[in-house]
Amino acid sequence: MTLRPNRPYDSPKTILITVDLEDWFQVENLRPRYPHETWGSCELRVEKNTHVLLDLFNRHNVRTTFFVLGWLAEKFPNLIRDIQRQGHEIASHGYNHQLCSDLPLSILREDIHRSKILLEDITGKPVRGYRAPNFSLTEELIDALGELGFAYDSSYNSFGLNRRHGRADGLFHLSMDTCLTAKNSIVELPMSNLTIAGRTIPWSGGGYFRFWPSTIFHSGISHILKNNSYYMFYCHPWEIDPSQPRANGIGALSRFRHYLNLDKTLDRLDHFFTSFKENSFLSCSDYLKL
Repeated sequence: MTLRPNRPYDSPKTILITVDLEDWFQVENLRPRYPHETWGSCELRVEKNTHVLLDLFNRHNVRTTFFVLGWLAEKFPNLIRDIQRQGHEIASHGYNHQLCSDLPLSILREDIHRSKILLEDITGKPVRGYRAPNFSLTEELIDALGELGFAYDSSYNSFGLNRRHGRADGLFHLSMDTCLTAKNSIVELPMSNLTIAGRTIPWSGGGYFRFWPSTIFHSGISHILKNNSYYMFYCHPWEIDPSQPRANGIGALSRFRHYLNLDKTLDRLDHFFTSFKENSFLSCSDYLKL
C-alpha cells in the first residue's frame, strides 16, 4: 500500500478518541527512574494538561473515552467529575499502572476492582470499559473483566514487535466489522494499525502520532477508515506538555520515544480534528450503544 494525501471517503465513519489518563512519571519508558514508590514525591501535572485537552475537545465537539488510572482519580476526583460533566466517558485504566502480564490473577483482579469501585463512587455511574497498561492483554484479564461486570475492553494492539503488548490468539471471535467478542461476552475494541506488505505498522496514536508528519499520518487514518467502521486513537495528557521534568538514566531509545515532538502535539491534534471533522467522534460506549 502507498500512502497518499487525504481524499474524501465514500461516507462518514466513526473516530474513537481515547485518553489514557496518567501523569508523566507513570509511563513505562520512565519506570527505571520513577518506580511506584517515588510517585508520591513527583510533581503532578495531569490536571492542567487534561483541562487543555478538554478545551480542545470541546472546541471541536469531540466526545471521547478517558481510561483513568485509579491512583490519579483518588487524588483528583473533581477532575474526573469535570471530565464526565463535559460529556466524556469515564473508563478504567487500572489502579497502579502495572503490566497485566506481570501480575498474579488475584492481584490483577484486585487492581481492576479497586479502580472500578473508585471511579463509580466518584461518577455515580457504572464503569463499562477497561484498557490494560501498555496493552498488556492476557486471557486472565478478559476473564477478570467478565467477572467484574465490564462490557468491553480496549487492550488489544496487533503490533507484535512491542514485547509489552499481549496476544489475542484464540481469545476472541469476530462479531461485527473490527469488533471482537470473547467467550464471556466481553467486546474487544482493538487499536487501529496499518498493514503494509504483510507487516503491521502501529497507527493508533501515542508516540507514533508524534513521530510521523501529519500528512502521512492522516493518510494512514484515511486508509483505515475506508476498510473499517471506526478508527481508534489514543493519547496521554503528558504528550502536550513540553515543559514537564526531564528524566535522566532512562536510555536513549526511551528518551526519544517519550520526549519526541511534545511541543507539536497540541497543534497536530487540532489539525487532526479539523481534517476529519466530517466524521463522528464518539466515546467507546456510544459507539457500542451501551
